[in-house]
Amino acid sequence: MDQLSQEVLMFGWWTGLVLLVAGVPAAGLRLTRFARCGTQVPGTVAEVLVEHRHGTDSVRPVIRFTDPTTEREVVGRPSCGRVPLAGWPGQPITVRYLPDRPEHFQAGPQTSVFDTALVSLLVMTLGSVALVLTRWRDPDAIATSSVLGCSALALGTATLLGRHTSRAHWRTRLGHKGVLTPAELVGTFVVDGGAEGAHRYHPVVSFTAVGGERVTGVDLSTHSRQGYPVGAAPLLVRHLPEDPLLFALDRSPSSGERLPAHPATAVGLLAALACCGVLISVGAGLGNR
Repeated sequence: MDQLSQEVLMFGWWTGLVLLVAGVPAAGLRLTRFARCGTQVPGTVAEVLVEHRHGTDSVRPVIRFTDPTTEREVVGRPSCGRVPLAGWPGQPITVRYLPDRPEHFQAGPQTSVFDTALVSLLVMTLGSVALVLTRWRDPDAIATSSVLGCSALALGTATLLGRHTSRAHWRTRLGHKGVLTPAELVGTFVVDGGAEGAHRYHPVVSFTAVGGERVTGVDLSTHSRQGYPVGAAPLLVRHLPEDPLLFALDRSPSSGERLPAHPATAVGLLAALACCGVLISVGAGLGNR
């Protein structure tokens, strides 16, 4: 490799690193601008609509709240952020909007500064690995990329373990304290898997909770490889009386739904952490040569 090629390579390396260091935090700040700068007010779900678009059904809550500055009532749908996939008329919900723009609002739990910082760190680590690997003949670069790669893998594994624990706790509560209620299938929510046969189909159900709330929402814990027919035979939903948004179809192994294999997932995550230790040791050994 001649000197000009090396200079071009190093210029690209430093340019990419600067873009990562400056661009990823900037994107994180934009994602959390509602949490940092927005006005937070209480709102109420006016109605929950189920709309059919492009072969999938989506849940669209209509929210009503009052702007305390102008005392004007605003009724509309969340225009950004994570739109709630379940709700009932009369449900209290938190609304956030930027100053002087109440029509442009978010509703429900949103991306926090901590979540964005975690994702930004993971992206920056993965990007740094790719940039360092451009110097693949340098033992120090290989050692550095190994350590960075293991850091990214460990961070991702820790995040997955946290989510896995949270889901397991939620399923345990639902199994012990959940109440069975008849439910009606009103649609199918599709998650695009990016390839033919890789899509996930989640049922959209409507049921009356113990407290009288008419809940409509997507059951993200249940999925199949085909859609759910509207107007099918009534099913049973298990939900928590104190929080009707925590619900799931009552399933059995013969129902045709794919049940997650939690022990296999835990073993896979622990194996990934073990690989981190091995790669760090290899990287350290190459760096000491």
